[in-house]
Amino acid sequence: MASILRRVSSVAAVTALALTAVVQTGCGGSSPFLAAQFATTIGTIPRPGPPANGGGGDDGGGDDTTLGTVCDLAVGLRTIEVSLQNQAQQRVRFAMTFLVSAGAGGFVCDELVDDYLSAGYTDAFPPGTASSITIGCDTIPLSSGTRILRMNFGVDQLPEEFLQPNVGGDPTGNLPTIQLRRRDNGTELLPLPEVIVFGNSSSNFTCVGSDPCTQRGFVYSSVNNLPIGKAADADHIQGTICNEQAGTAPEWRLDKTLNDNTTQAFQFPVGGVILVSILDRSGDSLNDSRNQVVWTVTDSNGNEVQTPQP
Repeated sequence: MASILRRVSSVAAVTALALTAVVQTGCGGSSPFLAAQFATTIGTIPRPGPPANGGGGDDGGGDDTTLGTVCDLAVGLRTIEVSLQNQAQQRVRFAMTFLVSAGAGGFVCDELVDDYLSAGYTDAFPPGTASSITIGCDTIPLSSGTRILRMNFGVDQLPEEFLQPNVGGDPTGNLPTIQLRRRDNGTELLPLPEVIVFGNSSSNFTCVGSDPCTQRGFVYSSVNNLPIGKAADADHIQGTICNEQAGTAPEWRLDKTLNDNTTQAFQFPVGGVILVSILDRSGDSLNDSRNQVVWTVTDSNGNEVQTPQP
């Protein structure tokens, strides 16, 4: 899409997921998407038919430059790889949630729902009973599909709860690294999410007051699991909506545009690879504007579309 105005509708669609009440409560507050500078309204974008290179999906007509369902993608583009590496001299805990819509009109077509469930996604609530989901203080409204599928990584799982410290803090050494993996077979090819949310409602990760941009995705911790120094909130995680000052959401979002070589700074591409680097910055002051977490993102062709910005 050549202009930010056309991207607006794509971003709105990325956040839209299913249908009827709020599930998980957090700090409260209004929807961060409605506060986003580019999203005064959130609607459902017409769904395209299958692309020329094959794939399934419904032929909804309308805008053929916007991805409607994962089935519209070639098989090799239906996944994402995500790994985390620790450059800090402390242990690091993290909290990340992958979200995707399913059911009639959802992003996950019926033929791929079982694959998502096998990989570790679960229904956030009974299908057809909610119109939004709240992760910590981040409320994500939904406008398509009848199911919200979620997959949690980090604090509720061991050994993924901790990234071991990088003794000496040398960012060029053999850094402690975690690869996020499927639950069923342990492979790193994860079914593609629409939204990746940082933080949750637990005291170490949720927001301060009702500001979703203060929600923490990464916490520097002692060997006894006690927080150390400044935690990495969404404002200091490169590429989040908050970090890019494009709105108030602690999220990365899927780029759903087709026939477009431009990925926005808060988006990851289909079939891509994400490397998350936690920098050695637990001692930063509270008003320090430097990023504490950066990402390197490559697309399915190996082209770097997001470059680390410390």
